[in-house]
Amino acid sequence: MTKNVAIIGGGPSGLMAADVLSAHGHMVTIYERKPSMGRKFLMAGRGGLNITYSENLEKFIQKYNEAADILKPVIHHFTPQDMRDWCEALGEETFIGSSGRVFPKSFKASPLLRAWLARLEAQKVIFKTRHDWQGWRGDALYFQTNDGAVTVQADATLLALGGASWPNLGSDGSWVDILEGQDVKIAPLRPSNCGFIVKWSDVFSKKFEGKSLKAVALSYDGKTIKGEFIITKNGVEGGAIYALSSFLREGVADNGLASLILDLKPDLSEKEIIKRLQKPKSKLSMSNYLRKTLNLSDVAIGLIMELPERQKLNDYTPQNIAQLIKFYKLDLKETFAIDRAISTAGGVTFDNIDRNFMLKNKPSVFVTGEMLNWEAPTGGYLLQACMASGSYVGRGISDWFKD
Repeated sequence: MTKNVAIIGGGPSGLMAADVLSAHGHMVTIYERKPSMGRKFLMAGRGGLNITYSENLEKFIQKYNEAADILKPVIHHFTPQDMRDWCEALGEETFIGSSGRVFPKSFKASPLLRAWLARLEAQKVIFKTRHDWQGWRGDALYFQTNDGAVTVQADATLLALGGASWPNLGSDGSWVDILEGQDVKIAPLRPSNCGFIVKWSDVFSKKFEGKSLKAVALSYDGKTIKGEFIITKNGVEGGAIYALSSFLREGVADNGLASLILDLKPDLSEKEIIKRLQKPKSKLSMSNYLRKTLNLSDVAIGLIMELPERQKLNDYTPQNIAQLIKFYKLDLKETFAIDRAISTAGGVTFDNIDRNFMLKNKPSVFVTGEMLNWEAPTGGYLLQACMASGSYVGRGISDWFKD
């Protein structure tokens, strides 16, 4: 029997659920507060759409850390290979790039989104833009639009409203108060895949803002990652920082700061660095000496010159300097604001939903995507889980109609 489904939120999770439900013959309407669909999907593709990863599936699932066991059936339902097949069905072949990352051959999100929306239209999905969901009035969904208030009745409702990052794209976390008013338990929303505040000197900030520190190793709480990150006016952000951000964030919350250890020259052992520093310094400045003997980058040298002991470096032994280079301590005292984060942690707790992701105390209302209490590294892991959960819940709603 055909049912009427209201999906609130036109991001990847909501669109994927609409794809599944409309393919099963249900009448689907997507309500989006912004003027167009898929804005965060397009943002994810800026600079290259990392759609998923090609690694072993069980290893892939462990990237979701504490939520790995809960999300396991979701990812098994719509795997990274299913994601690649889905792209190709929309006319976008994929390829495996560096570190196992998977991209569409066009490298862009816009061709995929256009083909996706065209398919949804062919499946008779209705798009309602500029509809800002305000909660319920009785059993009806309540929206504010440019033409005034609108109420909607549906056989099932799917909330796909995102977290609280990128509020200019539509996901501002305003749904938290609405659901808490319905006695739904929400884990506090926190920044994920985020940068951190560092109190730089004015000299360092002006000279290196926007510059990358490349080919370094970052260690925190027994976890090490190699990569690069960016110096900002007030801190650090970028890929390698994002990869450790969930652990660093909790360290800041628990201890007031997280001390990140940088290996500024991971391709050289401490012993080799000491050996190279045996060369006479002559009349070279310390900065030029480190540049010539170790090929340290200007940013790495700048970091060393940020240390309180910089005035004593000329008196340091090669062993002392090697220690500074291999174990540089960077104290992070605060995350960047949540609206600057790539994604968010927290959300509707999993003990509030059933196996089909329906709210236990709000029958016929389902939740998907970043609204749920999980987080993942940016890029393919984040997008895979959002779209997989949309597919999973779309099927769950269809199964619920049959019960």
